[in-house]
Amino acid sequence: MISQAELESVVRDIIDVAAAADLDPTHISDDEDEQSENSFLPRSYDIDRLHADDARDKVFVAILKALAARRNKPSSPRELATCIMKHEFTLLG
Repeated sequence: MISQAELESVVRDIIDVAAAADLDPTHISDDEDEQSENSFLPRSYDIDRLHADDARDKVFVAILKALAARRNKPSSPRELATCIMKHEFTLLG
């Protein structure tokens, strides 16, 4: 089981990644053409309800960070894996 402090730390990390993507999209996004494709407005993330068992899974948390970094843009598994490795959210495989 994960402690409450560790859970809060994971939630803060995900929120920080989302905030970085909102502030400087060219810094963290993978696609250069994303700005022209992305026609929806960024939304706030309801990550506060992340379950402790989910927060313990490093790959799941890395996927959440990648989705936040890509502003929840529909992405293939390959795109998510590339984002995870590029930004070193966790080690894969």
